[in-house]
Amino acid sequence: MYKIKNRAVLLLLMLGAISCSDALNPNTEESDLEFLDSMTSALISSEQGEVNGNGIFMLNWSAINPRFTDENEKLAMAMAIGFDDEISLQPPYNISTVDMGRVTIRSADNQTVELSKQSSRFSGEHLVYSYRSFGPFQRNASLSFDAGEEYRIQTSGSDVFPSLNLAVTAPDKQVSILTPSDSKLYNHSGDLVLTWDAIPGKPVGIHIRPAINPREGQKPGRFNREESEMIILEDQNGTYTVSEESLLEIAGNSDLNAVQISVGQLHVDDVESDGKTYRVIMRSADHRLIDLN
Repeated sequence: MYKIKNRAVLLLLMLGAISCSDALNPNTEESDLEFLDSMTSALISSEQGEVNGNGIFMLNWSAINPRFTDENEKLAMAMAIGFDDEISLQPPYNISTVDMGRVTIRSADNQTVELSKQSSRFSGEHLVYSYRSFGPFQRNASLSFDAGEEYRIQTSGSDVFPSLNLAVTAPDKQVSILTPSDSKLYNHSGDLVLTWDAIPGKPVGIHIRPAINPREGQKPGRFNREESEMIILEDQNGTYTVSEESLLEIAGNSDLNAVQISVGQLHVDDVESDGKTYRVIMRSADHRLIDLN
């Protein structure tokens, strides 16, 4: 187990639940998109071994953060970046990304979603492809999670990136927090015991951050990552106790005196095509809002 107390060491982050709403707006031609969310970046960085490749595709299934909905909703998000040169697939990614043509993902139930192409600036000019299944920019097609089933990722290609037809298999289960059982826990005091259901033998990440209270019409922003704590459990057994001291310290940076806790897990598949490697990251996560006394 190790902890990361500060965002400074986590570069090029994406998908912090709904924190990238601007970046995922298909009408936005240019944004300050960050590619990997802090949990995904930390989990990938904890893996052993160096892998080089020419592209990264990410599929993310998650419960919507309970701060922003009273419903038991699920979301799906996807992103993709391609490179004209082979690079290390360990974050951060400090090379410009390229046009991959049309990018689609087909799920096991034959639903096909197309990712929107956007310009982004986080270290020079970048092209980033993205999709999400909820909110004002959702598509008609959905990217459902089908445990153990095959997904197809296809690109039409460009003059600097090949056409691809990659097959990957979803993990056997999504992460689900078991306790606390409710998405919102009120007037909590003392240590907090977390339990979850996830794939045994694979690391999980626990992200604890201050809860925010956006005004009507205000974007959630970056979820106060500067004051958050990331815990990576490499030998996880489905439970972890968050100390009262940690809860109080992080909640002290919240105008709600509350924390948001996420538990997530990755399934990483490095797929070869015509002698080149492409990384597919599948992530699932669940969330809780903990209100303190």
